[in-house]
Amino acid sequence: MNALKLKIAEIEENGSIKKRDYVNRLGVEAKRDVLFIDALETIVERKARRKTESYVSQYKAIVSHLTDFCEYYECLLYTNSITEDFLDDFILFLEKKNLRVNTIKGIVQKVKTMTKKLGMYGYIIDPTFDEVEVEEESTFSIYLSMNDITRIYYYKFLKQDKRKAKERIRDLFVVGCLTALRYSDYSTLKPEDFQDGYIVKRTKKTNIVVRVPMHDYVTEIYNKYDGCLPTFNIQYFNRYLKLIMQEIGFDEELTFSYTQGGVLKTVTKPKYDLVSSHTARRSAATNMYLTGRLKTYEIMQLTGHTSEKNFFRYIKVTSEQSATHIAGDSFFKK
Repeated sequence: MNALKLKIAEIEENGSIKKRDYVNRLGVEAKRDVLFIDALETIVERKARRKTESYVSQYKAIVSHLTDFCEYYECLLYTNSITEDFLDDFILFLEKKNLRVNTIKGIVQKVKTMTKKLGMYGYIIDPTFDEVEVEEESTFSIYLSMNDITRIYYYKFLKQDKRKAKERIRDLFVVGCLTALRYSDYSTLKPEDFQDGYIVKRTKKTNIVVRVPMHDYVTEIYNKYDGCLPTFNIQYFNRYLKLIMQEIGFDEELTFSYTQGGVLKTVTKPKYDLVSSHTARRSAATNMYLTGRLKTYEIMQLTGHTSEKNFFRYIKVTSEQSATHIAGDSFFKK
């Protein structure tokens, strides 16, 4: 008997390990009369050991919505209660909570995904749930051009009120605009993340290592702070970022529409009010694409997008910009 088998035999003899049976049970009777939320929490708890905090928090939010639904309608949801009829009612319930249509789509999609998982784990489910789809609504968001970013970078804060804090927030935002990192990553850069002209960072959300070439502005900012970039609470950062954008003069009026609570709403806001910490990442990805020199998959290596469909939905490129982007290709020459 080899060393591994001897060790296992010793552990089993001491009773310090529970035997587990991983036999595929597709041929046995499905688990009945199990509450959907209980089953969902069991699966999420198991997956939480190798998933991010974001994954767990998303499903906790879904459990909260399902709990509210059950309390409102005084009902119990079992694993086979997730049907086409239920999802239709659930969508209407989420609309009553004044959620946007794309938020509702995300919640419904996750409920469907977990229902499929439960079916795979031997719980009884009703297949009609898969017939329900929520149409995704095109979202309105802005990006800042390279000219905008240069204007922001060289702006001199004349007002003495919190001038130093504004300058530090501006510098950190510019780093985000030139790296395509999420705020959780570009706001936590350490001196050791800067290596030979690159930012090498393990991303918080996806837990992958990205290697981003340092733009000249980023190098200057790195030198300015001796590698110790400023850090801010995201709520504080976003609040003052809008004030900074207003002071710089990004005050053009923008009109857009969205569906919330089942009602189409049209609003007009100044551009500075639409700038947030995430605008930096979207701006970087869009500007990289618009150079015409970088391949899409190369940019996706930095942004972490796994499909071109999602990537092109994410960046903000108009049909006119796309036409300009491809106009110089040899395909259109003699």
